[in-house]
Amino acid sequence: MHITKTDYLEYTFCRKNLWLKKHKPELFDGVELSEFEKKIIEEGNIADEAARNLFPDGVLIEIVGVNAVPMTQSFLATKPSTLFQGAFLSEDFFVQADILRWNEVLGGWELYEVKASNDVKREIPNHHVNDLAFQKSVIEQTGLKIVKAGVIHLNGEYRKRKKVNFNELFTIVDITDEVLEAQDGVREQMDEMKGYLASQEERGCECLYRGRNAQCTTFAYSHPDVPEYSVHDINRIGGSKKLFYDWIDRGIYALEDIDNPEALTGSKKAQYNAYMLGKPIIDHEAIKEALDELTFPLYFFDYEGYSSAIPCFDGFGAYEQVPFQYSLHILHEDGEIEHKEFLITEPTTDLTLSLIERMRKDFGETGSVISWYKSYESQRNNKLAELHPDHTNFLESLNDRMFDLMTIFSKDLYVDARFRGSASIKNVLPVLVPELTYKALNVQKGDQAVERWEKMIDPNTPKEEKEQIAKDLLEYCKLDTFAMVEIYRLLKAL
Repeated sequence: MHITKTDYLEYTFCRKNLWLKKHKPELFDGVELSEFEKKIIEEGNIADEAARNLFPDGVLIEIVGVNAVPMTQSFLATKPSTLFQGAFLSEDFFVQADILRWNEVLGGWELYEVKASNDVKREIPNHHVNDLAFQKSVIEQTGLKIVKAGVIHLNGEYRKRKKVNFNELFTIVDITDEVLEAQDGVREQMDEMKGYLASQEERGCECLYRGRNAQCTTFAYSHPDVPEYSVHDINRIGGSKKLFYDWIDRGIYALEDIDNPEALTGSKKAQYNAYMLGKPIIDHEAIKEALDELTFPLYFFDYEGYSSAIPCFDGFGAYEQVPFQYSLHILHEDGEIEHKEFLITEPTTDLTLSLIERMRKDFGETGSVISWYKSYESQRNNKLAELHPDHTNFLESLNDRMFDLMTIFSKDLYVDARFRGSASIKNVLPVLVPELTYKALNVQKGDQAVERWEKMIDPNTPKEEKEQIAKDLLEYCKLDTFAMVEIYRLLKAL
């Protein structure tokens, strides 16, 4: 049973989940990665490949897995200056290092891990340090000397101009001291991990002390006594550790069993009350006041945006959202409704100019612009204004007129326990307007839209497939804005 660096990182998150992967893999049958998770993996691979441009003299080990170990040894015998994806096996531990570079002065190898992240203003996360400490330990056990360790990550301040400049796109951070300091602790964890994976299955897992969104894949299997709707579903309960941990320590999992509800405040209290009442809690007066400030016509507006680790379009940086389509439902005071939409189907040098020009035709000069989580649309408008300063006044006007329909739910003016503490439209819509559903669409989520648009603009995609993707994307975005219309109408009817 080989233990990889991915296994190690998973062990530090939830060791029981890792044990089950090794011993009961059938529990994971049918558990597919989301489009978002797939894209994270893909972006990691793309960033890893792109970072190799920093070392043009490098040699790549193209085999993945333990079969790459003999080839690695063969290449090392030729004394390459840089080795990509070198594989090393020591006892039960296996690593395949992103980059190894020979340092002649120090007489050893520099070890680099490529991370598809661009957190330029934050310290290197602890798990990145431990990741490298794990790799360093395994590689050194095979006889290689590691004299330096570092992280290569994306530079969040870089913006693409014509050809990607990889030396500007990536930042190299030396964290040798941090890795050396962490290494003893990581080695102890490695020994513990070997013993744990060889032991009998334990009951439960540490995710019992985490909110629902931070739990492992096999939580329900490990905790069958926790109800499907539990204290773990209370809005951001993980942030109230003292209260939450006390419930867990005392075996209080069901909301009905909470014996100190007076300790709950804000959104948590509102969600609990709605659950116990068995019906929504609605602040009619506050909702009316908020909606009465809107001016007709109402423009229900939604962008879809594309992002990538390696920026594909001029003016954009790593993971910077590129708006590639929008949907607009216009509701007039007499109840008449019309729909406008736009989709960039072919990439051009000035990618977003056509989108802005169409928006200027579709939006009137007066009337409230309604979005869901308006900071997203506002930020996209700010970026478009940065790229197209001639249209700044128009885009700033849209932001000035924008109302966030989500605030009705995020500010607890309408609380339904079935939202599970979330104000996402994907949680609100099925409860308030169940007849509207994304399930019949070929594109059902934003991450799918990103993947489909990327496929559509690929020159190698057949014309018929491009046309079908365009149709699917338009239908998906259209439902986003129509969903807002219907939720607005429901709120007005209260």
